[in-house]
Amino acid sequence: MSQPQSPSYYPPQSPEKRGLSTGAIVAIIVAVVVVAVVVGAVVVGAFLAGVQNAAVLSKPNVAVTNTQGTYAEDCGAYGSQSTTWDWSATLVNTGGAGFANIGFDVNGQQVTQNDYYVSAMSQLPITHSSTVNVCYDSTTPTYDIVLLAERSA
Repeated sequence: MSQPQSPSYYPPQSPEKRGLSTGAIVAIIVAVVVVAVVVGAVVVGAFLAGVQNAAVLSKPNVAVTNTQGTYAEDCGAYGSQSTTWDWSATLVNTGGAGFANIGFDVNGQQVTQNDYYVSAMSQLPITHSSTVNVCYDSTTPTYDIVLLAERSA
């Protein structure tokens, strides 16, 4: 007679894995941190660029263009011995609102100046007239319209 055989012992099966492995979890966390750092850097960069742009726009940046000048002399025996100048120009402001101090020169000498308010990012046509107690006789005078100074509003 044979002895009953004891049942064979089988080790319990390991439980079925569910979810992500530890390596996958670490990889996801690293990716999320990298994305957060990149997005934070972009947001900070955009903010600083906006602050810098606002600072630039707070100051006027005026250029004098389209300058024209004409003159009429009142000279001779019965004249006032003076010359009247009529100037025009366009002030182009690519900065913030402010004031432009404009000088009007004849033969390299400033004969008058005037302040103009120029809105931000705008163009302002200007005209100006003045009379000088000079006769140029046979010489042709030269003129220039120049930016002397600018300041924020």
